Amino acid sequence: MPIHVATATLMSSPPQSNHHHTLSKAPSIWFFNHLFLEVGKPGMVLILHIRQPMFTWIPIHREAIRRILEYRENQNELISILREMKKQGFKVVSLEKQDAEGPIPLTEIDPFTFMGSFNRRVTNKNRRDNWAFLKTRWNLKAAVPDDFAGIPLYNSMMSRLFPYSRDRNKDHISLLWQIAEQAVDNGIEKIDEALFNRCLELRCVAMATLTIGLFWINPEKYLSADSKNISYGKTKGVQVEPHDYQSYSQWLREMTEKFGSNYPQISHEAHLFSESTPKASGKTTKLGSSSDTMSTSAGEADRESSLRSGLSTGAEAKPPPADIQYWWLNFNPKIWNIDEAMVGQRQTYTSHNEKGHKRQKYRYFREVKPGDVVIGYLTSPRKKVVAICRITKGLHQTENGEEIEFEKVEQLANPIPHETLLANPELENSEPLINNQGSLFKLTEEEYGIIRSIIDELNIALPVKIEPYDKKKAMKGLFLAESQFDQMLTALEEKKNIILEGPPGVGKTYVAKRLAYALMGCNDPQRIALIQFHQSYSYEDFIQGYRPTSKGHFELKHGIFYQFCRRAQRDERRPYVFIIDEINRGNLSKIFGELMMLIEPDKRGKEFAIPLTYSQDDDEKFYIPENLHLIGMMNTADRSLAMVDYALRRRFRFITLAPEFSSEAFKQFLLNAGAKPALVEKIVTRMNQLNEVIAADTKNLGPRYKIGHSYFCPRDNIKPDEMWYRRVVELEIMPLIQEYWFDNEHKVKEQGDALLA
Repeated sequence: MPIHVATATLMSSPPQSNHHHTLSKAPSIWFFNHLFLEVGKPGMVLILHIRQPMFTWIPIHREAIRRILEYRENQNELISILREMKKQGFKVVSLEKQDAEGPIPLTEIDPFTFMGSFNRRVTNKNRRDNWAFLKTRWNLKAAVPDDFAGIPLYNSMMSRLFPYSRDRNKDHISLLWQIAEQAVDNGIEKIDEALFNRCLELRCVAMATLTIGLFWINPEKYLSADSKNISYGKTKGVQVEPHDYQSYSQWLREMTEKFGSNYPQISHEAHLFSESTPKASGKTTKLGSSSDTMSTSAGEADRESSLRSGLSTGAEAKPPPADIQYWWLNFNPKIWNIDEAMVGQRQTYTSHNEKGHKRQKYRYFREVKPGDVVIGYLTSPRKKVVAICRITKGLHQTENGEEIEFEKVEQLANPIPHETLLANPELENSEPLINNQGSLFKLTEEEYGIIRSIIDELNIALPVKIEPYDKKKAMKGLFLAESQFDQMLTALEEKKNIILEGPPGVGKTYVAKRLAYALMGCNDPQRIALIQFHQSYSYEDFIQGYRPTSKGHFELKHGIFYQFCRRAQRDERRPYVFIIDEINRGNLSKIFGELMMLIEPDKRGKEFAIPLTYSQDDDEKFYIPENLHLIGMMNTADRSLAMVDYALRRRFRFITLAPEFSSEAFKQFLLNAGAKPALVEKIVTRMNQLNEVIAADTKNLGPRYKIGHSYFCPRDNIKPDEMWYRRVVELEIMPLIQEYWFDNEHKVKEQGDALLA
């Protein structure tokens, strides 16, 4: 759906046109009703400009960064300033690094992390107080800001751009100082490309966090490549996804061409656009992730939130970030194991125990509201923090009594042991650690920040680097003719559904992934799903169905294909690829159900939406978007399976993959891997001879049972020599031959001897 942007400015004169409105400083209800009638249509976004001093934060940021850079060789002074601020009650970044043996005081800090203490998700009053302290401490000439319009913020819980000292390179902090020094007076064209890209490879640094920092120190030259600005750019056709120096430079050029060079204004408008655009439901975001940024609008978060709440129509509208509360919830795995729950799964928690008595801290259940963040704590067998959840419904009445509802949004790969939290002196007064008897406990924002910091230190997620992916890159490592690959790609684009069939070892999965990336034009793993069918796979697993809960009830759960379709529906400009291995192992009519019709290429889109079997509302309909492509894979040598029926065949194009032992690309691959020419010739000759015997045995086998080349494609760390060849034959090829001729031992021995001679 096209997006149309309307703007309005608050000042003392009457409306002037249909597309740019001018409002009085106190616009009447009549005017808002009139304006919303004009622009409150699907695809129309209203951006409201308020004529008041804006971007007053720029002078003090520019002055402060110059002072900060003076302390590169005396970083302890910067740390001591933050310590003093913390001592006086100011909200700053955590000043201790949590180690397994307890907290370790910071001894190094980079300029962006220091400035992060002044650009965090706290109230505007707190931000002004922080700047007032620094102004006095350094005798800064610039005034304390009146507004913070357009500033993207680091999440309060992830304000540091570096991990433990043991987990970071020796030059980690130094590299961040270098790029700050280059950027303070220069644009991107004068930044060292290698330095920029090297910074992006650092742990705890991503494109968003790095460019946010560059924007803080030089907002006239840089625009942060955060999610809001990137989304705003797409409304005017800026499709570049910044991931390195070159792509960021291109993105910045295109943003400048489309929106101009007033980057603070662009950032401010991007925030307004984001707040005005309905958020896609069901999207899971890691709470506290480095890309989870925001910029305040109109320079006043409090005024913004009051305006938003006054126009809100949803009972469960998300509160502004300043209103988020933080909780600690105990989970008994004997009742419901949060550690085993899927990310995105919702669960309820009663405010009364099994005997009907109010739980301890009952008042907390009444205070919980949608949007609040919850630490998920497992009470046995080993006490540990295992997950982060988000409240989706406050206390409400159900057939089970009063309940709160929450959604699991993050699973910790490395849980945080109870003893690690106890060892942190900053948590010594934390309610759940003083007395853990009960269910729900309240955390202060600072306590959550400390716990979040520990989580992030022990669960560092390296950013996924998405790179362009063209046909040339796809063909590398494939032994197909280019024309054959082109035919596959065209079939996937036209039919939307293809099946790659062939005997074992021809590289069906390998080819499928490369086709997917080539179709997308980049190696984005978020837009690919890979599953395997089996005889027990059902509609309830694939689409949706009722599943038992811990309380003996049943609730509707969405399957993997349903969720993937919803994800593709929210991003219809880009292709998504769903890959199904062993597609003929499942009962397809049972698994796809009514969606068998919708996978047809001419039955895609909203106009063909239908109600699902378990739809809870007559008006609830489902469709498969046009940007979703299906790749099935089928092993033609599996005796236990019948081939797919006509109903499926007419909905897919079938592409047969064959062994490529004679391919020059295969031979060159082995030579490049270190195989001697004689061994390469042996593999090619003997495997071709074996496949000829298999193909000629049309009574029992035939061409569909040939053995593929991938058995002889060694991994990078394996040298292909004679011993390796014998291992592959004896441990992989011979068992396959024995299965093929299970009733003919002579044939098995004959072919085995030929391979090993």
